[in-house]
Amino acid sequence: MMFEEINQKLDRTNQQIEKIGQKQPEETDNEQISELKSTMERVYESQSEKLHAIENAIRTEKRKIEFTPTSTFGMAFFFSMMFMLLAMTVWNNSLRNQNATLSDNDLKFRYIQMIGHATDEELSAIDTVFYFNRNSKGIKTLRKQVETFEKNVEERAKIMEREERLKREKEKIESQLKYKK
Repeated sequence: MMFEEINQKLDRTNQQIEKIGQKQPEETDNEQISELKSTMERVYESQSEKLHAIENAIRTEKRKIEFTPTSTFGMAFFFSMMFMLLAMTVWNNSLRNQNATLSDNDLKFRYIQMIGHATDEELSAIDTVFYFNRNSKGIKTLRKQVETFEKNVEERAKIMEREERLKREKEKIESQLKYKK
């Protein structure tokens, strides 16, 4: 709004100057020149006052970010970092517990596959070992039994596969011998 007023006054002053310039030099005299000077001085003074008011209205402020124990920003930053650390710790702990539960369930499933059946008594005995009276030694023993069983099953499968391959080769050789005779 102030800039518009300044522009309007400048336009009026320019119009007055143009009118004076268009008039014949005969009509201009010292009074008109002095009137024009005084008008220009008033406009200049009012513009300088308004610009000074605008400069005062615009205030520049520089702030430092300090990390001291007494600064609000420093304390907020510190507490937010502590909260983040606590949240990450809780999240990590929950993931570890979830991973342990999944590992236990996997071992129980593999054990049930190993024995081939599961009665209610066996399931309650397994749950007792894993949950109610957690027995780390019993779990390690169970894990070793399951791993040994799985290793034996894998070896048996390899042996059976080898036997099957040898059987096919034997039949192939026998059939070739029959055709040659």
